[in-house]
Amino acid sequence: MNDTEVVTRVIAILTESRKWVEADEDEGVSDDQTLSLVGTLVNELISTSFEVPHNASPQDVASAISEGMSGPLLRAFAGFAAAFHLLAAEHDQHNPEVTSADVLRTLALRVSSEA
Repeated sequence: MNDTEVVTRVIAILTESRKWVEADEDEGVSDDQTLSLVGTLVNELISTSFEVPHNASPQDVASAISEGMSGPLLRAFAGFAAAFHLLAAEHDQHNPEVTSADVLRTLALRVSSEA
């Protein structure tokens, strides 16, 4: 999957997650339905396979999983960062009085006060 496809999948996850939250508030969508949909999109984003020899030690299995997942996970995180950057740039272009950084600071304060 190339970088454009990764960012496209991330945007789909972000867009759908907003819809799921709204639907859950309005219609009582089950957590199982939400997790299934999120899981499908995440699997498309970070799907990978790797081989482990049948006589591999637990450490060998852990290493194979780590090596096999590190690249896709890094690309996924980079995709989320890129999607956020695009959203923040669009927001800041149209609402320069309240920047995306201002919104993030407000959200961070709100979350930290809830802890």
